[in-house]
Parts: sequence; structure tokens; C-alpha cells
Amino acid sequence: MAYSIEIARILTDQLAKIVTLNRHQLVGHAANLDFWTGEVRHVLGVIDGYGPRFERMKAAHDGYVADHGTLEFRLDEPGLTGKPAGPRRVPSRELAEARGRLRDAFYRALVRFHAEGFIDEGPLRRTCDALGMGVESSDLRRRG
Repeated sequence: MAYSIEIARILTDQLAKIVTLNRHQLVGHAANLDFWTGEVRHVLGVIDGYGPRFERMKAAHDGYVADHGTLEFRLDEPGLTGKPAGPRRVPSRELAEARGRLRDAFYRALVRFHAEGFIDEGPLRRTCDALGMGVESSDLRRRG
């Protein structure tokens, strides 16, 4: 699996787990909101930067193969050699899906932090704004 997708999956899974925690477990994660925000920002950057990184990797590969006359033995047809295949791109759809799942998981964590009274609406909205995420007013109910 591609690094960009895998790192997003790991963080998404962790955020999804956080949302299910008891209040006494959840409060510590809310206290580290800056850490979780930084992690999400980092992984979104990894996903968003994939295209340019892939193009640099492909150009470096193609240049090396051309400059060195690199050939690859083909195991499916013994004796034949050919130009090595270039790197395979992760489909944009997969990157977009991973990005969406991560944002949704973090939003659910923020809403839970707010519902439990661990963060106020202001920090929730600022965090969402900083990550380009909207906030549904109906999600901002506090537990009674």
C-alpha cells in the first residue's frame, strides 16, 4: 500500500478509536488538541503533496534509466530484457477518499470533544477553519 494512503489510514483509525473512548480517557486527547491538529495537518499535506512528489520520482527514474541504459530481465519471458517499468501512481480517487475519511474522523473527534465540554466552540471552529473544514451548527450540542 502507498505510504500516503497508509499513513492516512493509521491516523484515521486512531481518531475513530478516540471518539469511542470513555470521558476519562477522552479528556487527555482533548488536552492534546494541538498535537492531533498537527498530525492531521501533516497527513493532509502528505496527501496533497503526492502529485508533485510522484512527478519528481518519475522524472528521476526515467532520467536514470535513460542515462544508464538500464534494462530489466523479464521473468515471464526468459532471456528477454526491456526498459524497466516506471513507478505506478496512486489513483487520485484513492487519495481523495483517504483525505475525506481523515477529515471526517477528525471532525467527529472535535465534535465529541465539544459535546463533552472539553473544548469550546471557538477552538473547534478555528481548528476546522485552519484545515478548510466546515462546521455544522447542529453538531454543536453539549451533553446535558
